[in-house]
Amino acid sequence: MPPFYDIYGLSKERNKKTIETFLNHFSYRDKIEDRTGQEILVDENKKYNIKESCTPISTLSEVINYGINTPNHGFAFYISDNLKEGVNNLILKFTYDGKIIFGVSIEENDIVKNGKLADNYNKALKIERLIEELTNSYKTSIQFEYAPSDDEEEFDLDIDLWKQMNEDKKRTLK
Repeated sequence: MPPFYDIYGLSKERNKKTIETFLNHFSYRDKIEDRTGQEILVDENKKYNIKESCTPISTLSEVINYGINTPNHGFAFYISDNLKEGVNNLILKFTYDGKIIFGVSIEENDIVKNGKLADNYNKALKIERLIEELTNSYKTSIQFEYAPSDDEEEFDLDIDLWKQMNEDKKRTLK
């Protein structure tokens, strides 16, 4: 499995319309509805006084409704099937502080015409701007093989953690 850039946008728009806009843009929405056999796993979080829970689901709509109706429950839901070309995973991270992180994973490199590998960072930058526009994200970050944050405070720390990589990539790809 190749390494991936994870592109994240933090938004206060934890609502059905914004989530569906995101999903419709990056996936074939009608084909990702069936989630039979999957579950919502909320990890214990002492900071927010949340106990671990596991909720079986059969549709993506159930995931969305759960995330909207329990704004203090944090969990990540990954989708890796029926996605638009060049997208490897979609991530919906419902944060413990009532926000949502929208994520898109893409391969770090693509094979170009001459058979060589080309860094996909410029593509990641375009997706970052697109996530910001589609979801009204007010903070974004490109990371590398890194799980989404649990809340805004952690997201800020992760932005700092990945700041140097992003600066280096922008400098080398100019």
